[in-house]
Amino acid sequence: MLQLERPDSLVQRVVGAIRAEIDAGHLPAESRLPTEQQLSERLNVSRSVVREAIAQLKSDGILVARRGAGSFISQTPSGTVFRLPSQAGRKLDLAQLFEMRLWIETQAATAAARRRTPADLKRMKDAIREMEKKRNDFEAASAADVAFHRAIASATKNEYFLAFHDFLRGQLAIARRAQWENTALSAGDYAQREHGELFDAIERGDHRAAAASAERHLRAAAKRQGIELPSND
Repeated sequence: MLQLERPDSLVQRVVGAIRAEIDAGHLPAESRLPTEQQLSERLNVSRSVVREAIAQLKSDGILVARRGAGSFISQTPSGTVFRLPSQAGRKLDLAQLFEMRLWIETQAATAAARRRTPADLKRMKDAIREMEKKRNDFEAASAADVAFHRAIASATKNEYFLAFHDFLRGQLAIARRAQWENTALSAGDYAQREHGELFDAIERGDHRAAAASAERHLRAAAKRQGIELPSND
């Protein structure tokens, strides 16, 4: 029997309940999803909530619609879309986002230092110049910041990593715009210096220095937002 467990928004709770049934094997691939009315009664929510949850699951590739027959579990029941955890009424968790960036971007810097091309280096340099030029235009500066880190992601020559970076682009832009506003008010040229050190290490092909520079930059950027990232020790 479907049960609601997570204290998220109603739509996300319904999505979670359906996904839990799929993960438990109660709704295998190609099986038919209960009707909106049945789900509404079992989960004690309105049909409009169920309809919105089903629409999200279809968008994520978990459900497929068959005209005249209803909704069915797809052949890829784990889905084809990645979503950040969402909780109603809560702001973006910058601490968790920075920690995730610390883990993945140090590895990206390592790979970029080993695999970068002249074209990659030009994109990084152009982004740094744009950040400097637009340092008082927070929107433009944060966009250039994203472009700089995207150039590093591209330099890894791993298309999956680049696609993941692009998925996070909107979240990164939010965090980095806040960072640039705070930097302009209190941190002077620190962020630009950190970007320059990271670029220099990648340009030299020094993968260890690139990883260390990326870690220093992410820890400092987090600290400028009042976030102290856990030590790796």
